[in-house]
Amino acid sequence: MIRLRLVITLFATLLISSQALAEYKKGDFILRIGAAAVDPNDDSDNLRLNGTILPDTRVYVDTGYSLSVTGTWLFADHWGLGLLAALPFKHDLDVRGLPNPVTGEPLGRVRLGDIKHLPPTLTLQWYPVCTESWVQPYIGIGVNYTHFLSEHINRAAQNYFETVLGAESRAKLKLDDSWGLAGEVGIDIAFGRDNRWLFNAAIWYLDIDTDAKIRFYTGAESYSRINVDVDIDPFVYSVGIGYHF
Repeated sequence: MIRLRLVITLFATLLISSQALAEYKKGDFILRIGAAAVDPNDDSDNLRLNGTILPDTRVYVDTGYSLSVTGTWLFADHWGLGLLAALPFKHDLDVRGLPNPVTGEPLGRVRLGDIKHLPPTLTLQWYPVCTESWVQPYIGIGVNYTHFLSEHINRAAQNYFETVLGAESRAKLKLDDSWGLAGEVGIDIAFGRDNRWLFNAAIWYLDIDTDAKIRFYTGAESYSRINVDVDIDPFVYSVGIGYHF
C-alpha cells in the first residue's frame, strides 16, 4: 500500500508539467484493466446467538485479490462518469472470542469460513488537467453496491457448531448485500506523446456494511441463529494498463 502511494507520487511529480497531444476531452472513453486488492478496514459488533450477545467476540475480514475493470466516459471537459467492475473478490473470515469447548476460556482468532463479493461502483469524476497534459490525475465520489456470494463455513467452524452448539445440519452463512458511498483518487499516465495506451493507478474507499447470519438445525424442529453486523469499509488498490478511445 505504501509502495503504491509512492509510485503515484513519483509519477505525478516527474510528469505533471509535461505537455502532450493525448489530452482528454468531451466524448472520450477510457478503459482500464488491472490487478486489485480489497483491503478491509474491518470492524464488527459482538456475535449474537439466538439474540443473546456473546461478549468480546468479533469477526475479521481478510484482504482479497482479483482482476478489476474500470471505464470512464467524459460527458464534458474535466468531468466523467466512472464505473468500477471486477471478477469476484474472495475473502477469508475469522472469528475471535468464542468459548473454548474444553476450558470455557475465549478462543483466539480462528477461521470461520470464506466469502466472495462483487463491488460495482459508479462515480462522478473530476479531471483538473484534462486537455493540458498526458498525465491525468482525477478524483471521484459516488455510490457502491456490494453483492455477496459463495458464502461458506469451513470444517473447523462446523465441528465447533456441532460439538458446542448442538448443530445437526450443515451451517449456512449468508451476508446481506450493501449500498454505500464511495470515493476514489487515481492517475492515468500515457506511455508517450500522442500514445493512447496508458498506465493507471487508483485507490478507492468503499462504505460496505452488512449483516452476517449463520443458521443450523439443532433438532426438535428448531434452528439456532448467529447474527453479527460487520463493517468491511475497505480501501481498494489497483494498478494496470488502459486505452484512451
